[in-house]
Amino acid sequence: MKHPKKIRMMAGYVARTAKGFLRDKRGVAGLEFALIAPVLILLYLGIMEVTGGVDVNKNLSRASSAVADLVTQQSIISQVEIGQIMNIAQAILLPYRRDTPKITVTAINISNAGVATVAWSRRRVNGTDTTPFSAGSAVTLDPNLIIPGTSVIRVQMDIAYVPLIAWTITGTVNKANGASVVGLGMSRTAFGRVRQGAAVTCSNCS
Repeated sequence: MKHPKKIRMMAGYVARTAKGFLRDKRGVAGLEFALIAPVLILLYLGIMEVTGGVDVNKNLSRASSAVADLVTQQSIISQVEIGQIMNIAQAILLPYRRDTPKITVTAINISNAGVATVAWSRRRVNGTDTTPFSAGSAVTLDPNLIIPGTSVIRVQMDIAYVPLIAWTITGTVNKANGASVVGLGMSRTAFGRVRQGAAVTCSNCS
């Protein structure tokens, strides 16, 4: 066999290089990070989305209760004042900006016979305020709320929670501007008893 010494030298070099490679721990941390980083990033984004959704849901509940509380403190209110209270409700939902809430405020009178009807109503959708219900139209209330000769304020708030990453969410929801997107619909309803007088009168809601 030709050049046995050279072959032995090459074999020794390869063996030493292999042993040195096996002993060398440099780069192990980088390799481990490269393997774990995608999992950690996905986990972080998932936690962020869940936390964000829970936060929006809680703020929606706070906002609807705040509107009911502020309206029931009045004896007479105007469209402008109702709009200002709706602005407060929208501010409570910040910093969430992927949708704006649909807010409906309805004053409901309950007759001595226990019949609930609309006294006045105001709704805001995508910055536009309207009157959604006709005065005098019938309303269905929980029996626990029906106290003859009284009045209640009902506040309904709806918003679309649009995640940054849809994950397993496949359903669609309509935003306030009418766009259909992948997300979750959130809704809250709050009731408040009138605090001053028999009812909250809107001076220019008819």
